[in-house]
Amino acid sequence: MRLPVLRPPSVDPLARLRSITPPRSIARALSVATLAASLGVAACSTDLLGPDFVDDLDQLRSCADVFFFAIDDADRVMLTFSVAGPVAEAQAAGETTTTPFDLPDPDVTLIVEQGSRVSDAACDDVIENGGPVVDRTWSAIAGSATLTIRPGEGMVNNRADLELRDVVVRDGDGNVRTLARLDWIDVSVGWFPG
Repeated sequence: MRLPVLRPPSVDPLARLRSITPPRSIARALSVATLAASLGVAACSTDLLGPDFVDDLDQLRSCADVFFFAIDDADRVMLTFSVAGPVAEAQAAGETTTTPFDLPDPDVTLIVEQGSRVSDAACDDVIENGGPVVDRTWSAIAGSATLTIRPGEGMVNNRADLELRDVVVRDGDGNVRTLARLDWIDVSVGWFPG
């Protein structure tokens, strides 16, 4: 006995959806989904550095021996420069010292960090709200820095200037940005939080 061959009826995959959803609603739902997806991609982008990112770094601070940082008002971008020991060296010399650096330099850390609350741990002994969230880091690959230290007495009244010129930073994806100039003038250094 031969059994009949059963074949499924041809089925339009969207037929069921069309039968329960009017066509105009489908179009509207797809438009909303497309818009949400495109906004989601834009919202997740961490490439906040435009070509003039340095113009937004309007809070310039410093501490320790020696750590300089500059942040934007939203605390989403922070540039930091650090090198160990120049205040102690100026105090030992008993006079103002000026040290030029060609970047990158193994003794210098110069980075730009992006994220949220990026300065929360900078020159601070209390980390709040879970601390900084860093989404992207850019490291110096070229440029120059000139650091001048005017020693005070002990760790008190030490003053410094830092000049950055033509600094080029690169992120992990190979994106490059250039910082033409940024200056910290007569800032307090050599002190520690706490």
